[in-house]
Amino acid sequence: MSFLGPTLVVFAILVAVAIAAVAFEPANPFEKWIRLAERYATERRPSEIQFADQRMMFGGKRGRLKPLTPFVTIDATIDDFGLWLVCKGVEAEDFDPALKIPGTHVRAAGEHGQHYLFDLYAEPPVRIAVQEALGRELLQRVRP
Repeated sequence: MSFLGPTLVVFAILVAVAIAAVAFEPANPFEKWIRLAERYATERRPSEIQFADQRMMFGGKRGRLKPLTPFVTIDATIDDFGLWLVCKGVEAEDFDPALKIPGTHVRAAGEHGQHYLFDLYAEPPVRIAVQEALGRELLQRVRP
């Protein structure tokens, strides 16, 4: 019976490590953009840009939100269809720079400081943080 105590401690540690490994979501914002691009990439561009040079952050429902890189900016437009995002500052062949996300696939997720949070439908959902002006406009569009 004296060996049961240390065994339970080791078992508890292994369970905690297993839960942490499953719940851990690496913070790679480009992975989030690629997940969105698989679903919403387009060759088209919006006719006009409403919100130029936005600094957006990407992540999941768990974990920290991060910008794609310190040098990347995103032009955003909100129209009757939904949300357009055009990434500027990435020169890669396999990188889709433009996304056209239907308004029905954008959900408000709250506020964090001076940023508005939104969940974009993907598998699993991608959370974005946008600056105040864009966030207020997008929030008005996605509210029922």
